[in-house]
Amino acid sequence: MSTTPWLSDCGRPYVRNTPYFFDVESIPAVKEVERNFEVIRDELLRSLQVEESPFEPYGDLTKTDRKQAWKTAGLMYWSLRSKPNIQRFPETWKIMRRIPNLSACSLLLLEPRSTIKPHIGDTDAMYRCHMGLVVPAGLPQCGFRCGDESRPWVAGRVFAFNDACEHTAWNNTQERRFILSFDILRPQFEGTKYWTSANVLGKIYLEILEQHAPIMERLGKIRWLRSAMFALSKAWWHARVRWHAIAFSDPIRD
Repeated sequence: MSTTPWLSDCGRPYVRNTPYFFDVESIPAVKEVERNFEVIRDELLRSLQVEESPFEPYGDLTKTDRKQAWKTAGLMYWSLRSKPNIQRFPETWKIMRRIPNLSACSLLLLEPRSTIKPHIGDTDAMYRCHMGLVVPAGLPQCGFRCGDESRPWVAGRVFAFNDACEHTAWNNTQERRFILSFDILRPQFEGTKYWTSANVLGKIYLEILEQHAPIMERLGKIRWLRSAMFALSKAWWHARVRWHAIAFSDPIRD
């Protein structure tokens, strides 16, 4: 069993013998999150009544079939906390912050008649968990597929999947779908949380920069230059993630 996470930028396809969906009974934090479903859902519903929405379009514009169909309100993103959203969702954060080895936590909105295209995630380092909050329908109208297995979201219930495997999501109804998404480091990778977070952030932000700045996209086609930019991006995020951990008194073990 490997103790080093697979990263999508390593240049090798993901071939580890890991299930598409994990047994949530083996993830102790899941029961605590499910017990607090109504608290989390009700706080979400209250946030939707205010004039200024906390949800922003997902940064990677290539992931969806319709512009701004996938929106997020992130409380923690690859170990970095969002103070504004923590202030918007204090009850949710009070519950989630107690989870050991939490590396991400977001409320996710998928607009009606929208699909998140099949894609492969950034790493196999964590359990990526989804809990239904407001689910307009079950399969086949609204659901999630990882590998060749499909699951519906169910309000108040969590499933966990391997983000390194191809996955897709869809909402073919006339209503919005809301879920809670959170990442927990898998036990075999304990001690790599900040290393993994920094590497993934370096990759993601370089890709987003290339999408939004045409000159960066052109420069990125020069292999050696893109490698240098990638190395600089990862170094920057390594420093920022560690500073952030110190600022919030998180132990750094990697």
